[in-house]
Formats: sequence, C-alpha cells, structure tokens
Amino acid sequence: MCVTLTGSELDGNEREREADLPVRAQKPLRESITAPDFLISDFAKFDRPATLHIGFQALSAFRSKNNRLPKPRSAADADELVKLAKDVAAQAKFEGDLDDKVLSELSYQAAGDVAPICAVIGGFIAQEVLKACSGKFTPLFQHLYFDALEALPDTLPTEDDCAPSSPPARHDGQIAVFGRAFQRKLENNRQFLVGAGAIGCEMLKNWAMMGVATGPEGHIHVTDLDTIEKSNLNRQFLFRPKDVGSFKSEAARRAAMEMNPALEGKIDVYKLAVGPDTESASRSLARPRRPGRQQHADSLPAPSSRRRVRRLVL
Repeated sequence: MCVTLTGSELDGNEREREADLPVRAQKPLRESITAPDFLISDFAKFDRPATLHIGFQALSAFRSKNNRLPKPRSAADADELVKLAKDVAAQAKFEGDLDDKVLSELSYQAAGDVAPICAVIGGFIAQEVLKACSGKFTPLFQHLYFDALEALPDTLPTEDDCAPSSPPARHDGQIAVFGRAFQRKLENNRQFLVGAGAIGCEMLKNWAMMGVATGPEGHIHVTDLDTIEKSNLNRQFLFRPKDVGSFKSEAARRAAMEMNPALEGKIDVYKLAVGPDTESASRSLARPRRPGRQQHADSLPAPSSRRRVRRLVL
C-alpha cells in the first residue's frame, strides 16, 4: 500500500514521483494467518507476537470447543489453551518456541477487559478506519499484538478473587484481570488531578470507567482555572459545544459523573493555579489521608509547575 492522490491533485513531476513510490502489498488474511508479518510495538517483547499469534488462534479454538472463554485464573483452562496452542503450532509448522507463561496469561485474562487498553486498541482501529476511508495514509502492516503484562499487580490474584460477581457487576471485566482486592484499592483511591485539558480529560475518563474513587474512602480533586474554548473541543473530548465558556474542571466533573454515576459527590473542583500563592491550599489536596492512596496527573506545561506538584505530593 502507498499514499495515493487523485490525478487532479498532482502536477507532472508529482505524478512521476508517485509512480516511483514502493508498494508494500498486504497479504490476504487466509495467507497471513499461516505466514504472518508482525508490527512490533515494543522491542523489549519482540518475541511475543509470534506466541500471541498462535495463542489467539488457540483461544478461538477453545471458544468453539467449550462455547465460552477460559475462566479467569483457571489453571485447568490455561493448560487446555496451551495444549490447543501447541496443536495449532504443529498444524501451521511453526518453528519457533512458544512461551507457555504468555499463553497462560492470555488464558487467565481472556474474559477480562480494561478501559485504558480498550481505548488504546480503539484508537488504533479508528486510525485504520480513517486511513481506509481517505485512501491517503499507509495502513499498519499486517498483525499488531499488544500486551501490558507489566501492569499486573506484584501479588497475582487467585481464581476465587477473579470470579464474576453475583449478580454481575460493572467492573467484572477488570476484576477478571486484577482481582477483586485490587479493585477495592482502586475504588478507595484518592486522586489530585492538576489540569482538566487534553491529558486531564483522558485521565478522568479512565478513572471513571475503571471505578477509581467510587468507594467509601475514595475522592478526586480537580483543579483548573481555565475555561473551555471552541478550539478545545476537537482534542478535549469530555467537552461539548454547550460547555463552551464553562470552567474545564466543572464540565469535566459533569462528564465523569455521566460516565459513572457512582462518582456523584466524589469529585471536588477548584479554580486554583498551582503556584506559590496557592501552595498551602494545594498541599492539603495533594497529601493523602492514608499512605499509598494518592496519585496525581502531570498535565502542566511548565517544568517549574510540574516540579511544584511533585513536591506537594512528596
């Protein structure tokens, strides 16, 4: 595939250069399944895509055989998936080494979903759709596999800790990955968000979707003295045309509570600039009531402001 323009948009020299551009043909899915090309997203994990390529085929076979996905943290289901993966590898004449640990983790988390990871993959998909519609940008080449196993807690959850709630709960997909004990920590977390702009909107959206600060001890403080302008709407997605002229902190709070009503009464907003004149007030917001329950978002442009927020938290 290559970048293409219509003939009317090219002069003679540009047409000649366009003809000289190399074309990298995409393989059909049927062919690329057996002879894949991988787009490496993390060169520290360059050997994982091959294992995951086999693993996802095994996952499809598991679902066809059992009419369900593997249960979270089920050793028996993980063993079955690893066996199926080895069968798939043999049929495909796969010559590499499969990583049984990665395959087991794929089985453990197959029934889960985590909002920030969904956002990353959704961004990739939206980007590819725009490329296909416009025909003016080179698509990602073939298969992209993404994992973030380093995000798992140091103490891994048990099968019982990851079991679905009865009745089903909103965050069961996240519990399937991190466990119920970890979910409770998220719900009772206290956050100080400095800036509700592009990065701040993304952070607040993720917290709302993950259930952060929805527990009895959880709370979120948001400070931003800026108001919303029309030019903000294309990149600060919590805001809508009706919000133009409103304070960003207030509009962001409304949007977060619409996403997760459990945040009602859990978000306090301020119009404070984090600086020498407001250090006393900012410090009271930044310091946690309980150790280990506080984080902050660095969405400040000036290095001096970012250093000041770090000092407040530490």
